Amino acid sequence: MTSSTPIWSVEYKFRLLPGWMTAIRYPYQTNQERQQAVVISIVSLIFGIVGPIGTLLLYFFSPGIMPSGLLLPNLILSAAYLGIYALVQTGSLNWTRYLFILLTTAVPTVQGLPGTFLSLEAMAAFYTFTILASSLLLGASWTLVTVALTISLVVLRASLQAIPFQTTFIAALALLTIGLLSWLSSGTIYTWIASQQRRLRLLESAFIVSETATTAPSTKSLLNEVVDQILETYEFYHAQVFLVDAEQRMARLEASTGRAGEALLARGHALAIGSQSVVGQCTSTGKPVVVNNTRESPVHRPNKLLPDTQAELALPLVVGDTVIGALDVQSTQLGAFQPEDIRFLQTMAAQLAAAIDKARVVEELEIRAEENERLFEEAQRTLLQFEELNRRLTREGWSDYLHGRRMSNLGYTLLGENLRANAEWSAPMRQAYKGESSVVIRQDQQAHIAAVPVRIRNEVVGVIEIERGGDHPWKDIELEMIETLVDRLGLAIENARLYEQATQATQREQIINQISQDVQGASSIDEVLQSALAELSQVLGASRGVVQISPKDQPAPGTVEPRPLPEHGR
Repeated sequence: MTSSTPIWSVEYKFRLLPGWMTAIRYPYQTNQERQQAVVISIVSLIFGIVGPIGTLLLYFFSPGIMPSGLLLPNLILSAAYLGIYALVQTGSLNWTRYLFILLTTAVPTVQGLPGTFLSLEAMAAFYTFTILASSLLLGASWTLVTVALTISLVVLRASLQAIPFQTTFIAALALLTIGLLSWLSSGTIYTWIASQQRRLRLLESAFIVSETATTAPSTKSLLNEVVDQILETYEFYHAQVFLVDAEQRMARLEASTGRAGEALLARGHALAIGSQSVVGQCTSTGKPVVVNNTRESPVHRPNKLLPDTQAELALPLVVGDTVIGALDVQSTQLGAFQPEDIRFLQTMAAQLAAAIDKARVVEELEIRAEENERLFEEAQRTLLQFEELNRRLTREGWSDYLHGRRMSNLGYTLLGENLRANAEWSAPMRQAYKGESSVVIRQDQQAHIAAVPVRIRNEVVGVIEIERGGDHPWKDIELEMIETLVDRLGLAIENARLYEQATQATQREQIINQISQDVQGASSIDEVLQSALAELSQVLGASRGVVQISPKDQPAPGTVEPRPLPEHGR
């Protein structure tokens, strides 16, 4: 026997017995069933072992006490006890309890009815054990049946052997008294057991709700799990959860049970806060509303989908000082909602409110996270588009610049102290330009080449190549320094290009303004045309210039106007 065995358990009461006598192999589901199985097992084992031993000892050593006619019945009864022990060990407890009561009734009956072994008083004394066993194993109603059966057997024994009425009356009165006491105690015990089992179910239900609150993936799944758990635990007629909308005007149904619940959810069932209904009053006052008789309550609003409702209870779901909804349960029994049930349901409602608030926060965070992720992705796409636009504008700007200088590329080569223009590209330079990354080449320990792309706004516009002779390979720190300098070089040449193009644009604007002023100073059209042609030719370096004026409605210059055709007959 382990130290963790409760002192109120049957195993603790029989802790002095060997462990094999109190061991139950079958895993009974409830503690009540296990305790009953232990009692039947121990008593059946004792009677099954001690019974035949005592019978044989009395038969052989005191044949006058044990008649030969009782030897076989006693051995059969002892074997029956061992059979009951085996049945209990295999889990057949429900109908084995009735067999056990019949057997404990049969033993004193077999021993007493012949009148040769047990007296009437001893027979009645054995029947008291039967009555007590019946009250503990079968309940109060079967206790009265057992009392009636044992009293009948005592009266039968007395009538068969002409026992005085006084003795018979006293034995019957004793059995009746014990039976009434057993009946009263049995009712109390079973009521207490039922109460404890109900309390245990309520605690388990509250635990399940609390566990569900931490694992439910969404508010909807949480509410559905809670109403199903309440319906299963309390065996109510209907359970549902209302949540207050954002405008604080309506309590809308969010979870409901059964076909009626499906229909209510499908039509978007809602009740106005403060309306003449249990849920309306509960969400308005923030207090529980109990209706144990719907026919007499002005608050209850009948629902055609729930015609059997006899009692209704609504409990507020409160977070802080705010009512966020209501837990509504309905029963088909009048007076179904007792204070103890209401207390447990209030605890469950408080857990549910906290879980709903937490689930809402989590859902809002998830929505915000999704929105932030969407915005981040959009920002990334915009950034990529902006970078691509910058690269394209940079590429087009340099192409226009080189085209304006009438060259395809621009470059210089330094050999020793000799610097010359050179537009040729080496293989390492082409490789760095195409791959857009630095290239380092080692040539037989005689030369070490580093080609680094020149970037402007992440667009490669050129390459700088540096060659070092001898056995002096490029180090990482040197390459990092070159890349840093090349980045600054890119910024410098870009600024120079922009400045140069801006200067050219300014000069062109000045020339245009000057020509415009000269032209506008002419006094006739001929002078305007002559001045404009001369100025443009000079600025653009043209060797020849032509200007002609001819409106569209005049014959094209250099053509002869056709003569009209002669009329017929002339």
